[in-house]
Amino acid sequence: MKWFLPIIFLLTFFSFVIPLKSYADTSCQPIYGGGQSCITASNILINKTVLNPQTNKMVDNLSINDPKYQPNFITTFQIKVTNTGDHDFSSVQIKDIFPQYVLFSAGPGVFDANTKTLTFSVDNLKPQESRIFTIMGRVVDKKSMLFTNEDVCVVNQALATTNTNETAQDNSRLCIEKKVLAVTKEGFPVFPAPLLSQTPPTGPESLALFFLIPTAIAGFFLRRKSKQQSSL
Repeated sequence: MKWFLPIIFLLTFFSFVIPLKSYADTSCQPIYGGGQSCITASNILINKTVLNPQTNKMVDNLSINDPKYQPNFITTFQIKVTNTGDHDFSSVQIKDIFPQYVLFSAGPGVFDANTKTLTFSVDNLKPQESRIFTIMGRVVDKKSMLFTNEDVCVVNQALATTNTNETAQDNSRLCIEKKVLAVTKEGFPVFPAPLLSQTPPTGPESLALFFLIPTAIAGFFLRRKSKQQSSL
């Protein structure tokens, strides 16, 4: 048994001197009363953006006060995956969960209509490397919208999981306007005619119209009399 103690000592020594390789940074802070709290920072980053339909620029979110999508409009999303660590990821699985009232149109991977989830894999992601993927969707038609006449905002969620079980997620929000505008053949919107907010004026400026009435009656009788004389 004497040889057993040196072996335990050596294993304990090397466990402190030679740390195991870590794929994510872990920071620990002591907790008042004893113990510690540790947070592991992931080395994978995912950023989900949506196209602003008015500026044609990708943004993180569209609020209720921003330009809105309408029924049957095409929606464009982008997912940016970044390896922020110092080692390769042999594979990163991406799950893109489509929001309510938005249908999948095009994108990489396989789409599950039951869960409304698009799944695809990013292979051999190098340290500090980023890759961008474009995903297309379509807002459902007006008949498929069961909500009220008010505008509604929905959230698209993207998840990333590496082969070392590091995870990251990001959301992107857009808003849908239920009102549908008619368009011309050239694609320009057709706005309804403005309603009159007041009746035509009947003040002193319109009195001149009344003086034209006797003149019109006199002209009628003169034309009638001239026709009778010409027939004699």
